[in-house]
Amino acid sequence: MVRSLALVLVLVGVAVAFYLAGRPDPVVRDVEYAGALAQARLSAPYDVLGPQPLPDGWRATSVRAVVDGGASTWHLGLITAAGSYAAVEQSDGERRDFVDRFADGASPAGSSTVEGSTWRRLEGGTPEERALVRAEGGVTTVVAGSASWAELEELAASLRAG
Repeated sequence: MVRSLALVLVLVGVAVAFYLAGRPDPVVRDVEYAGALAQARLSAPYDVLGPQPLPDGWRATSVRAVVDGGASTWHLGLITAAGSYAAVEQSDGERRDFVDRFADGASPAGSSTVEGSTWRRLEGGTPEERALVRAEGGVTTVVAGSASWAELEELAASLRAG
């Protein structure tokens, strides 16, 4: 009986190995974000920020502009040159709820000065590990992700209004 059980476990192990070997790696697709950024700039009542230029080796992977409940939001998801995730999030909606969408439960971690602007640092949140937050004129900008502080600051430094 022990030999039969061992044989069944070996067969199951071989089947699992073949299954895992046959699965393709997750595909991350590049997106062209210039058109969505231009549209967001036309429809939002604030200066929508986008990377100009995109840092070397970075790839845009998701983009959307949405008006929901009177708030205009802008999202640009990116993969850094090192393969980490970073995003630009912007909204003229309620600040606390907006920040919590990206850094819920995060703790203050000091601040960063980027291009003369002070960004508040948040760390240990969910779903994003780190976030830079700047609130100005009723608009909240969040640069967040699993990227390092240096990468998030690089992205923040590349942001320009259209």
